[in-house]
Amino acid sequence: ILKNILWERFGLEAEFDAGSIVYKETLAEPVEGIGHFEPLRHYAEVHLLLEPGERGSGLQFFTDCSEDILDKNWQRLILTHLAEREHKGVLTGSAITDMKITVVSGRAHPKHTEGGDFRQATYRAMRQALMTTRELGECMLLEPWYAFQLELPTDKVGRAMSDLTRMSARFGSPEQMGDEARLTGEVPASELGDYALQLAEYTSGQGRISLEFFGYEPCHDADRVIAEAGYDPEADLPNTPDSVFCSHGAGYTVKWHEVPEHAHVEVDTSRLRPWRSAAEVMAEAGR
Repeated sequence: ILKNILWERFGLEAEFDAGSIVYKETLAEPVEGIGHFEPLRHYAEVHLLLEPGERGSGLQFFTDCSEDILDKNWQRLILTHLAEREHKGVLTGSAITDMKITVVSGRAHPKHTEGGDFRQATYRAMRQALMTTRELGECMLLEPWYAFQLELPTDKVGRAMSDLTRMSARFGSPEQMGDEARLTGEVPASELGDYALQLAEYTSGQGRISLEFFGYEPCHDADRVIAEAGYDPEADLPNTPDSVFCSHGAGYTVKWHEVPEHAHVEVDTSRLRPWRSAAEVMAEAGR
């Protein structure tokens, strides 16, 4: 019907398929990220604190940096660069979400810093933080879930409960409503597929299911999804976690796990909420 409507009204030929799941990524523990961009005649360094946010909160941006360390205009510019694009995670390359991201320090050069330098340093600080989190196993893959209400004949409840368990759903005890029963709970969107058609088939059309978007929850089969994605964050050069430093008038690349050793700014962690510096995390990971 939809294909015919599109053709008749707009002259468009359309095809429909099963679609795909939009995954997202977040983190489970606070981490510092450092980005440095210093090719010849350019300079910027950014230190970010990434913390887990409440589920469904998206990305929130803050500053906790003295203007004696980094001028307010540079801090505002960093916030602009944080908000101007969709940042990729490092598990599957999906968008990140549910984080509090705070500018905690940075440095500019009085002569060589340009606005684009802080863009590069900010992006690299984000990726460096995420790679550090991945190294510690604290990255988390999220998937969309539905809240469902399933009504069907009482004699089919056992089949329905078996199906829901197989789909990794969360649900309570069935509610009796005369000759029918009702099941309510949440289920991963990736598992639901064409279950409405299966339900109609095994209940002879008497079963009904209604769905409402519940939000993003930890992925129930994250290992499989990550393996199938085959994403290599270090090969994603437009989103590199590495930094650029300068020595003897020439820029050179420093791998993400070595950046804390080369950073020009040391963050005073005593004034911040409890968290580990990038250098401490790398030491713990044996880097």
